[in-house]
Amino acid sequence: MDAHVTPPNPGDSPVLSGRVIRLDRGWSTVLLDDSSVVRVRNIGTEIAVGDMVDVSGDFERIHMVHERKSALTRRHSFEGARGVRQIVASNIDVVFVVHAVNAAVNQRRLERELVLAFDSGATPVVVLSKIDTVDDAVHASVQQQLSAVALDVEIVPISSQTGRGLERIREIAHEGITVAFIGASGVGKSTLVNALVGHEVQRTAEVRSDDQRGRHTTVAAELIPLPGGAWLLDTPGLRAVTLWTSGIGIERAFRDVFEHADRCRFRNCKHLDEPDCAVQQAIRDGHLDVVRLEAMRRLVAEELSVEEEQLERVRQQDKRGFRKKRP
Repeated sequence: MDAHVTPPNPGDSPVLSGRVIRLDRGWSTVLLDDSSVVRVRNIGTEIAVGDMVDVSGDFERIHMVHERKSALTRRHSFEGARGVRQIVASNIDVVFVVHAVNAAVNQRRLERELVLAFDSGATPVVVLSKIDTVDDAVHASVQQQLSAVALDVEIVPISSQTGRGLERIREIAHEGITVAFIGASGVGKSTLVNALVGHEVQRTAEVRSDDQRGRHTTVAAELIPLPGGAWLLDTPGLRAVTLWTSGIGIERAFRDVFEHADRCRFRNCKHLDEPDCAVQQAIRDGHLDVVRLEAMRRLVAEELSVEEEQLERVRQQDKRGFRKKRP
């Protein structure tokens, strides 16, 4: 994983090491190795919560961002930020993808979230929240629908109200690791965080009864210490699950499609009308849902579009640089 490095200058103050535990606009809160906490300006540096950093001794700036072992990255959702990435969280070990059992099942969103999680370098785990609000039949139906796209990914049903399933979350979030929670607003992330920590650290809000959507109750990404020695990285609800350029995310999230594709006659098979297409044969035989193939195609096309945005952004930057250099 890449990171931004500011070359040291001979006159620089001594540097102190630590980890970014909260990120607000223009400011990083850093937990230093000596357990003290400082607030430092972000000046010309791409910073994410979870980053291991060196801070200038005068606490004026981030001196260096260490190489990231993992990074949850998406295309920036702000209008006008085409071709710009946003690192939601870094140096995470597990990504908990939270879906509420009492909301409409959204397999397409889950597919996107799994692509992001796999590409981050962390291990995804699906959390099925609010199971105390439905009966066993609804719970089983929703879990089956999510399992159909969360292949080989553990699904943990939980209730923050009754405590059911929280012990498994704590087992996964054991000492020394960092976990991140992502999910739409209203799925119960803040309530779950409060239940794991043992007291209220995140505000919660009522969810609208008509569509089960909630307001953003987490306003800044931050690292929260958990009993037992783990760190929990809570993020604001991600309304737009936009992809960045994928590494292995699409291949791992759509393992079923790729396994059939490996048996196609032609290596560059488009899975349309080519002879001996194993993917189309699997669809005809009922072994693969055509919706999965269509969803994968949309995400591949989106990824290619992001790559084009990046290239166009580089071209525009080169043009501006050329104009500045002309006499």
